[in-house]
Amino acid sequence: MIEANHIGVRKSGRWILRKAGVQVRAGELIALIGANGAGKSTLLKAVAGEITPDEGAVAINGRALAAWPGTDLAQVRGVLSQSVELPFSMPVLDLVEMGRYPYQGQEAAAHTKAIARNCLQQVGLQGYEERDVRTLSGGEQQRAQLARVLAQVHRDQPSQERFLLLDEPTASQDIAQKQQLLSLLRKLADEAGLGILTILHDLNLAMQYADRVVLLRGGHLLKSGPPETVLTPEGIAQGFGVKARVVHPPGEAHPHILTCPTAVGLFQNEETAIP
Repeated sequence: MIEANHIGVRKSGRWILRKAGVQVRAGELIALIGANGAGKSTLLKAVAGEITPDEGAVAINGRALAAWPGTDLAQVRGVLSQSVELPFSMPVLDLVEMGRYPYQGQEAAAHTKAIARNCLQQVGLQGYEERDVRTLSGGEQQRAQLARVLAQVHRDQPSQERFLLLDEPTASQDIAQKQQLLSLLRKLADEAGLGILTILHDLNLAMQYADRVVLLRGGHLLKSGPPETVLTPEGIAQGFGVKARVVHPPGEAHPHILTCPTAVGLFQNEETAIP
């Protein structure tokens, strides 16, 4: 289990995140949502250990994040950043195999390649193994990076809880690919027992696939709970400043969210100081 409690982060002398937190259990898919500037990426980076919070603490599987040796931590949690710039060309298969670096000396090269190929198949990039990563589209590059992260946390026989921390994995994906990607994440949570924390901007995807939704606004935790209790017209208005209707079409398993502009104003500035 990941436990991040009372997380506070300051930048240039001001709080950009305060008293925020999230818990992620094995087999759960948690959607982290909020307007731009709400603090989603900052909280995800704090959970991942990419930044050290000024307040609060993060623990993974009962051990403080700072107490984890780097290699051990890499084997229990994979992180997908919003964008990853490659400084040089490489075949797609080589990129995915990089996810197995924490296991060097523990498995045969043929097994590493088999894992990498399987992860590419999961993200719909089978047949791309020898392609130069830098020739792929933005969406394809993002999926190749996701395959690398999947390879990183892959276990033939899982011995402890593992987690994925994903910053906007649906960026640059088309409508069908977004559904396919979230369906894959749902399957990984249900069948492989992965705990997944992912930033999403599509509220309908959060409603359809997430076990719980964490809504941030202005660096504070606004609401947390099952999608239907957070993604209400009131919650959406508070979190995003827009009117919304939540409808449940006959025969559909999940409600649909319809939004429309309001007189609240466009491009509100979230860069206000947090007390």
